[in-house]
Amino acid sequence: MQTQNKLSNISPAAEYERAVASAIHAFPTSRLLQKVDAGQVEMRHYHAILCRLFHQTYSSPYTFARAAVNCEWRHEVAKEYLLRHAEEERTHWRWVLDDLKSTGYDGPDLRNTPPHYTTQAYLGLNYYIAEHTPIARLAIASVLEGIGAAHGGIYGRKIVQQLKLQKSQASFFLSHAETDIVHTAELNEVLAASDLTSDEWMWMSHTADTAGRFYRAIYDHEAFA
Repeated sequence: MQTQNKLSNISPAAEYERAVASAIHAFPTSRLLQKVDAGQVEMRHYHAILCRLFHQTYSSPYTFARAAVNCEWRHEVAKEYLLRHAEEERTHWRWVLDDLKSTGYDGPDLRNTPPHYTTQAYLGLNYYIAEHTPIARLAIASVLEGIGAAHGGIYGRKIVQQLKLQKSQASFFLSHAETDIVHTAELNEVLAASDLTSDEWMWMSHTADTAGRFYRAIYDHEAFA
């Protein structure tokens, strides 16, 4: 009973922060990152994750833009941030293709192939949230930017070392590791300036938890067994 009472006293904003932190903390349990920690990553694993991430990176700015359009004007700060972030992320998919090309990938053009099912689930969440509860697109961003800030640099450098890559051959991971730290601070500022209802905070927490699960699944599927 005491535990239940303690949980009930947690504010909606604190519950959301806990959901984001939990998603970030759980990310290294994925199969790929476990393989990296064990020093067992191979080029085929590197190519596989880049292929899985291509569609996520390609679609991300458009879901930011859709969410910006659909946000209510009382969330003007969030609307403007989402739109700016859409423009900033617009060409990051090219980093994925450049890293693949520079490391000998000879598979099909990813622009003409459907996304992996794990990526498709994550994309579906993004489009659904952009239409249903667009302010919660910030929750998805907070999870991914938090993961990048906390783990991107560490695991990016490990992959570079184990595969003996040049930094230019890991531009996607290494560049995001740097920018995501800044983006995390920006997102915190946007949320601090946004007056969310209890229902919106509920959706923020739910979306953060779901985004963490779906994004981790991209790194956790059978290609990395």
